[in-house]
Amino acid sequence: MESIRDHAGEVRICASCGQPCGLGETESGEMWQHFSEQWDGVHCPRFPLASVPLIMEWDEMALKQVKAEYPDTRR
Repeated sequence: MESIRDHAGEVRICASCGQPCGLGETESGEMWQHFSEQWDGVHCPRFPLASVPLIMEWDEMALKQVKAEYPDTRR
């Protein structure tokens, strides 16, 4: 699981909880999963994986803002 701030790939939205998710490496190969900032604050039945990731048509500024301001629940 990586940080949303460092994630260079596509960011989608988990259909189960509405939180951002990204494609990342797992023991079973690449899968959509929640970001490390969400470790202690996301209550998703599929966590740490994401369920049916919904495609978002982010504009560049909106995605930058989400990445910069997303709360880190590990702190």
